Amino acid sequence: LIIFFSILSLPFLAFQIFKKKPDYIITGLVGFIPCSMKIFFPKLKLINSIQGYPKFNFFRKIIWKIFYSKSDFLITMTKKTRSQIINTLSISDKKIFVIENPVISRNIRILSKKEIGEKEKFIFEKDVYCAIGRLTHQKNFFELLKFIKKINTQNNNFNLIIIGEGEQKKSLQNYILNNELKNCFLLGFKKNPFNYLAKSKLYISTSSWEEPGHTLLEAGYLNVPILSSNCPNGPNEIIHNKFNGLKYELGNKLDFMNKFEEFINLDDDKKYSLRLNMKKSIINYSQYRFSKNFFKNI
Repeated sequence: LIIFFSILSLPFLAFQIFKKKPDYIITGLVGFIPCSMKIFFPKLKLINSIQGYPKFNFFRKIIWKIFYSKSDFLITMTKKTRSQIINTLSISDKKIFVIENPVISRNIRILSKKEIGEKEKFIFEKDVYCAIGRLTHQKNFFELLKFIKKINTQNNNFNLIIIGEGEQKKSLQNYILNNELKNCFLLGFKKNPFNYLAKSKLYISTSSWEEPGHTLLEAGYLNVPILSSNCPNGPNEIIHNKFNGLKYELGNKLDFMNKFEEFINLDDDKKYSLRLNMKKSIINYSQYRFSKNFFKNI
């Protein structure tokens, strides 16, 4: 549907370019649509921001080779995506740059100070561990619940919250009920998840892939320690085990259990060191740094 309606928009886009005569178009998602405008407006400069890790099937590879190669510049959020596009599409490495998204803003800090809703305050009577994301296959929350089920046999003196909506909600709810995970709570979508995140003792990401993983960056900004899978691309590039977070092997229950126990036993100095190093790691994800890197390279 996105592609269908995007194609329908081609005449409108062409009219807007003809009318307003922009020097540049900056685009994210369905980038082949504005790239097609180079056929009619060869002097137009196109900057394509790749907002995700592209999975190339046969059809998609052809589309990207035909259209994305017409981009004057491409921006990726991780080094691995940059390398993949260069190798797959044979695009010159001189016109593709890694520029981190401007995820971090002071507004996150302001929102994090808001009060928790009265109906959910009881959850924070124990230590809270937090996960955030759409309830989809990518976020891998079933793996997280299976890990928590195992941990509960040894220690359940904590609560797990999962913030988000998605197609797996009913299945996750059933799993929690059927396995009597009374310390696991699906809180649904929150317009402001940052006050929940900021009050948590640990942020957990079990994602199968991320690009780059904005909630990791937001947790780091709010001084919340991180336990993440080693999935591509963002977590594997951003999180350095025992330096700015703890990282376990994706799908490895024993490794997760060991890292979880390691976090529980960390002293305050080590937790402070993890938070401080993560804070330093996310410095490029601000609006100022994005602007500086953008105009430096393009």
